[in-house]
Amino acid sequence: MKKVLVGMFIALMGVFMVSCSNGGGIEKAKEIINELKADGAKLDKEGLKAKMMEFAEALKPEMTKIADMMKEVEKDPSKAGEMMQKLEGLKEIEPLMNEFEKIAEEIPAMKELEADDEFKMKFQEALGMPEGL
Repeated sequence: MKKVLVGMFIALMGVFMVSCSNGGGIEKAKEIINELKADGAKLDKEGLKAKMMEFAEALKPEMTKIADMMKEVEKDPSKAGEMMQKLEGLKEIEPLMNEFEKIAEEIPAMKELEADDEFKMKFQEALGMPEGL
């Protein structure tokens, strides 16, 4: 049963990771999304990289909280329920990530970044995402 709970919790965390609590991070991320909606098509590869890193830095504190919760549950599966409750406060992350991804895909410079594995790693690190996700 513990393995099932841990597996379910990790799967849910994966959704949040691949896809901020209230405060500056979420608001900053929303601002960046609005900027990309308005002017994203004008960005070159380097400009898009800068905006993506700015977005990642805005969400990093919340993403780090999620990663820390994952580690806690891995150590002690009995904390899964408690961690699920804490996730309620972080539920805005997934829609933000999905919206950001959708907008970024429409920006011509994104095609160039899709092949840039080094930048992908930097972006993942900037988000505070653990390796392997």
